[in-house]
Amino acid sequence: MTSRRQFLGALPVVALAVAACGSNRTAEEVRQSIGPPPNPKTPDEAIKVLTEGNARFAARTPQIRETADIELLWSTGIDAKQEPFATILGCSDSRLAPELIFDQFVGDIFVVREAGNVANSPTNLGSLEYSQAVLKSKVLVVLGHSDCGAVNAAYTNAEPGANIQSIINVIKPGIAGATSLEDAVIRNVRAVKDQVGRDSALLREAAQASDFKIVGAYYDIKTATVRFL
Repeated sequence: MTSRRQFLGALPVVALAVAACGSNRTAEEVRQSIGPPPNPKTPDEAIKVLTEGNARFAARTPQIRETADIELLWSTGIDAKQEPFATILGCSDSRLAPELIFDQFVGDIFVVREAGNVANSPTNLGSLEYSQAVLKSKVLVVLGHSDCGAVNAAYTNAEPGANIQSIINVIKPGIAGATSLEDAVIRNVRAVKDQVGRDSALLREAAQASDFKIVGAYYDIKTATVRFL
């Protein structure tokens, strides 16, 4: 029995089949086929799980469950609670879907998204703190990406006005001196990483205790690969 069957390429066909027939597998068969959720014990192990998942995604061999299996899992209450091993602070860009990029399933990772992957508001920081303090996430990944519109606006000194301007104003100081858009994105990731550690005593102390890490990463949309910084 295969594990986490690939369905992205045949999604329309699978959806039609499910609509017509549904899944004929039992909940136990589904559990055996997909295996247990990731359970890394350390931040480095969590990063390894994410790295391996991205490698599968980039190679177009993701281990994603069938639509029918997803429906069966939720209808029977399996995996109803969330125990995310990692937190992703990503950009709101519609091409950036952390669950897909890292080939993880519902409940595996805790995702917070805002344009430019910034964390400047108390509510944003509070969400990140919740993932570590309550859900026991092992690592926080600040994930920037190629062709980021928010960072590019700051890099080119755009002035769109309205509330959009506040995003650009937050990004600008951290990318000062950037020589390219990619350089600006990476500088922004590092600036946000430092800012989170500075503005959140809870996350800073967790990182100092060695059972939690705050790291940066860069996602290349063209190659579908993530590079940890």
